[in-house]
Amino acid sequence: MKSFKKKDIIGRLCLPFIVAVGVALVLLWVYPYVMVAREQSLLFLWNADYFYERLMIPGGMAQWLGECLVQFFYNPYAGAFIYGVLCLMAQLLTSRLIPRFFWFSLLPPLLIGFLATRFNIPLTFTIALLLTMLLMTLLPKQQKNRLICIAVLIPIGYWLLGPAIILLLLSCIKWSPVFAIWLAACMLGSLWLTPYPLRQIVRGIDYYWEETNPNTMEEMECDFLVKTKRWKYVLDRFSASENPAVQNAVWVARWQCGLVGKSDLSAYLDFSGRALHSQSSAFIMSDVCMQLGMLQMAGRCAFEAMETIPNYNKSARVLHRLAVINIINGYTEVALKYISLLEETFAYRDIAQRLRPLAEHPETIKIHPIYKQLKEIYDNTDDTFFY
Repeated sequence: MKSFKKKDIIGRLCLPFIVAVGVALVLLWVYPYVMVAREQSLLFLWNADYFYERLMIPGGMAQWLGECLVQFFYNPYAGAFIYGVLCLMAQLLTSRLIPRFFWFSLLPPLLIGFLATRFNIPLTFTIALLLTMLLMTLLPKQQKNRLICIAVLIPIGYWLLGPAIILLLLSCIKWSPVFAIWLAACMLGSLWLTPYPLRQIVRGIDYYWEETNPNTMEEMECDFLVKTKRWKYVLDRFSASENPAVQNAVWVARWQCGLVGKSDLSAYLDFSGRALHSQSSAFIMSDVCMQLGMLQMAGRCAFEAMETIPNYNKSARVLHRLAVINIINGYTEVALKYISLLEETFAYRDIAQRLRPLAEHPETIKIHPIYKQLKEIYDNTDDTFFY
């Protein structure tokens, strides 16, 4: 009997870590491109204005915290680690709330892993759920004090975390209809303070993205491989693809691998609107054009990618691309504006600090190992794709 209890205790201690590590490894090995796609869909700035801007909307604190974590997804290893920690937190909080149902506590980490693979569900939703569960564990046990705390937390929690605060109603089933009306009143009241429709207020302003032209898994994966210049992987995985943007990436991969000449690419590349139908396809086209020295087209595609971000955010990756292009084509004042923004980020700060000397002293680009060639193409090519 003692042996059984000992094994049961060890299992209860080990299983949460096994599930969390499993989720992290699956995301790292199978879905790293989704994490990277999340990161390049935001511009998180370390300043007070950005923080206050988020607090001006319901669920803004959860959104700010979620975006703060997503900025580290620039490195997929960091993203996988963060998701592993979130899974472990979800299990611990669930087991604290319902200690008698240990196996049920393993479901929230699996749910978080599933949500991590859905690009149109931001991390805001996961953060809001976890913080609401944390509040539930901190509620006083005495019923009167608990009811008072819930009544106070509903409006404050709704504004900070969004509609996920509805989980608090599970802590007072008897009084849940009253508190549901109180929460509904808070939601209706927020309509007077924010420029969002009722549907989005009820659903959560940044809980779900309505993608007009959604990214496909194929496009996100190809974009990730092109961004990291893994040309052989592009050839191996997407040679049979019928997606115009992906096919463009395949032809550039063939050129990079020495299978075709650069002069032959113009006969195969597709620059029509069909190749710019989603955010990831626009990122692919921007990288393809950049590889070929088509700076103006690369900038247009990058800007298009930023404009298709579902929640109308800016993109640090796009600002980096635009900064480089403006340095090469001589618009250094514009480049310095982008660089100043990137210097207030985490992942792109070092990159921005390396770009600043090039923008302040544009003559040094002639000795840059990469940009000097793009500068020569720009100066000596008479083509609307380049200018």
